[in-house]
Amino acid sequence: MMKIIDRHFPAYKGELKDLYGFKPGFLFLDLTLGDGGHTQEALEAGCRVVSFDIDSEAIKRATGFIKEFTPAIYDEDNLSIDIPSDFHWLIIRSNFTGIDDISKKLSLPKFDGIMADLGPSQFQVLSEGRGFSFSSDEPLDMRLNQKLGVTAADLLAVLNEGELRDLFSLSDEPFARPIARIIAKQRLISPIKTTKQLSDIISKIKGFRTEGRIHPATKVFMALRMAVNLERENIRVLLPQLPGLLNDGGILGVISFHSGEDKLVKDFIVDFETQGILSAINQKPIEPSIKELTISQRTRSAKLRLAKKII
Repeated sequence: MMKIIDRHFPAYKGELKDLYGFKPGFLFLDLTLGDGGHTQEALEAGCRVVSFDIDSEAIKRATGFIKEFTPAIYDEDNLSIDIPSDFHWLIIRSNFTGIDDISKKLSLPKFDGIMADLGPSQFQVLSEGRGFSFSSDEPLDMRLNQKLGVTAADLLAVLNEGELRDLFSLSDEPFARPIARIIAKQRLISPIKTTKQLSDIISKIKGFRTEGRIHPATKVFMALRMAVNLERENIRVLLPQLPGLLNDGGILGVISFHSGEDKLVKDFIVDFETQGILSAINQKPIEPSIKELTISQRTRSAKLRLAKKII
């Protein structure tokens, strides 16, 4: 049974109105709906919103939290329906990598603002039964979309020690090498199939969590989640599509949560600046304010880069 999780507090909550200049009629694309925090902020400012999420459970939660607005919901397998030209809120259940094709199929107009929050929601990380949680013993799955074939347990079984080390390094795990070595040895004795097995292995190397610190397995679990869901590959496919979806003067924002993702975003903006298509609004990523961190420590590693479509 899925455990009920409190609503996710998104990074930069309450700041988007000023960052984007939200106003009535502003057309906003939220590529990562999650629990709907960014979408709700835009809707309450009078924006028209198109929201994407591949996770059906996330869509159910978001619409439950945002009761004052009723969306039209479309599935990626049924996009032949004409949408009303005066829509207020659309939700599309699909991987965001298909945004350009879907926009054309639905004849969506150009957007005044686009947001992609690349971090998982609190619901996804803490929900039981998905293989993300440290607090219960469950199969190492980690697929956000059950159509994907490879699970986290599969990766731990087939990647060699060097590949595991490189994978864990992508999430800035400083103990990537010894963790990969122990996993390679342990699986010769018995396969690593559950969250508790993996968490215990990592904790023995790094030490068990002390009060006020993140769980020692956090970065390894992050790396596995990214690999299972092809997150880095999806980011590389997504980013080049976005400038063409913006109105002239429109703003693109991307929130990342570790250095590897932030570098992908930075390099993308620099590339499109060179082509004369985008202009970076901030040269260094915007980090969460002290006020935000007092409310939610989960946003502490967030980095926001903004760019404007050149007129």
